[in-house]
Amino acid sequence: MFGKMKDMMQQLQMMQKLMKDENFKAFISHPKVQAVMKDPEFQELIKKQDWLKLGTHPRLAALMKDPEVAPLMAKLDPSMFRPA
Repeated sequence: MFGKMKDMMQQLQMMQKLMKDENFKAFISHPKVQAVMKDPEFQELIKKQDWLKLGTHPRLAALMKDPEVAPLMAKLDPSMFRPA
């Protein structure tokens, strides 16, 4: 029980840190990113925390190659996605 609580707290802290970052806000608010985030399959993978399938998802791969979104992704600091 406490393990799940700890995980939830870490995720909350990470989201708070991300939402303070201007580069992350620019990325996550882009309309093409928002469209992917609304995809039911993508949402299910996020819920399951299936990072392998998320990382190889075709829609994410397309975003990484998109000339509008790729520069925004390049500005993201990978360390921000690790729990505190």
